[in-house]
Amino acid sequence: MKICMFSNLYPPVVSGSSTQSASLARELVKRGHDVTVITAHVDSNTPANEIVDGVHIYRIPSLRLPQMGISLNFPWLSWAFTIGNQKRIAKIIEDFQPDVLHLHNHMFDLAFSAVRMKRRFKLPLVTTLHTVIRHSNPMYNALLYPIDRQLLRRIVINQSNHLIHPDVNIEEYAEDAFKATKAQGTIIPYGIQLSDSPVAETVEEIKTRFNLHDKWVILSLGHLHEIRNRRDLVQALPHILKTHPNTVLLIVGAVATETPRTLARQLGVDHAVIFAGAAPHDQIPAFLSIADIEAHWLNQDDPEKTSLGIASLEAMSAGKTILAAANLDTYGQGILQHNENIVLVEPNQPEALAQTITNLLDDKALRTEIGRKAQEIIATHFSWESVCSKTVDVYEAVRNVHSNGEKSP
Repeated sequence: MKICMFSNLYPPVVSGSSTQSASLARELVKRGHDVTVITAHVDSNTPANEIVDGVHIYRIPSLRLPQMGISLNFPWLSWAFTIGNQKRIAKIIEDFQPDVLHLHNHMFDLAFSAVRMKRRFKLPLVTTLHTVIRHSNPMYNALLYPIDRQLLRRIVINQSNHLIHPDVNIEEYAEDAFKATKAQGTIIPYGIQLSDSPVAETVEEIKTRFNLHDKWVILSLGHLHEIRNRRDLVQALPHILKTHPNTVLLIVGAVATETPRTLARQLGVDHAVIFAGAAPHDQIPAFLSIADIEAHWLNQDDPEKTSLGIASLEAMSAGKTILAAANLDTYGQGILQHNENIVLVEPNQPEALAQTITNLLDDKALRTEIGRKAQEIIATHFSWESVCSKTVDVYEAVRNVHSNGEKSP
C-alpha cells in the first residue's frame, strides 16, 4: 500500500509520538509498503526533503512557537497551516497518489491539513490518538476541554474514517471526549523494538559525565513537565538515602518545569537528583544499561486512567524492572502483572514508594526476574510484526469501505 503520514512531531524532534510514528513508517517500508511523511520543519539543521530508511520525508515551512504554560512548555510546538503549505502538501499528494492518509496526534495543526487533503482527494483518513488533552492547571483545562471536545471533535475526529488507540485508556478517552464508539476505533499497542546493545564508549561517557560509578541509579525517562514532574520520586529520596546513600535519580528529558529541582533543594536531596536533559534516542540503550530500575509515570489522572508510556515500554524491552502508578489492564487483562513483569505503586505515598525501591535495590535476583518477564511481554505483545499487521488491516478496511462508497463506521 501507499501511505501518507501527517505528524507535526517527527525526528529529530524527541518525543514518544515522534519516535513511534517514525518507527511505524520505517517498519511498514521494511514490509514492502511505500510511506511518505509530511511534518513541520522546526530544526534548521535538518533538510526539507530527505529519504531515511526508505521513508520519504517532507518537512514543510513552519513557525516555531514559544514555550507556553498551556502547552506544558513543550519545546517543539509549531504552526504550519498556511496557504503556501496547502499547495505544497497538495502537490505531494498528487505526486505520491496514496491509498490512505494516517494522522498522528489530533491536536496539532497538521491535523487540519490532513482533513483538507482527505476531502480534496477523496481519501480515507486514519487518526492515531497519542495523547489525552488534559492539563495539571484547572484554569487551562477550562479552555482546553471545549477546544478538544467540541472544535477538534467536529473538525478532526468526526472527519476520520477510523481511530487507532494505543491502549484501553486512550479508547476510554475517545469515548468520553468524542462519544466515539468501540466500532469507530481499534486498539493497537505501540511497537517496541528490543533495545540494541549499548555502545560501551557511550555508557562509560555517561557514567563519567554524571558521576554514576558505584551508584544506585533510578532512571526516569521522558520529558519533565508538570504532568510528569516526578514529585513522588523526589519526595521518596530522603527515605531511600537513609539506607542507600549512594543512590541518584537520573531524569532524562527536556526540562519544562522547576518543580522537582525546587523540591529537591527544599528536601536537601538536590545532590542526588540529576537533570540530564533531552538525549538522542540512540543513547537510550546506554542509559538503560546503567539503570538499576526505571520509574516513570504521569500524575494527571488516577492510576486506573493512566498508561505506561513508550519510555517505560522501552525500559521493559531492555529487561529492566519498572515502577508505575498505572492501570494494570492498560493493554488488556492479564498482560501486565504486578510483581511479575511490572511493579505497581500508589501515587502520593513517598514513604511506601521508597520502601518498594529499597527492597528492589536489595534484591538483584528479583529485579532480574521481573525484568526478564517484562522483556518477554514486550516481545510477545508489542512486536512490530504484530503492530504493522494490525495497522495494515485498518488501512485495508478503510480503503475498501471508502472505495465501495460505503459510510465508514
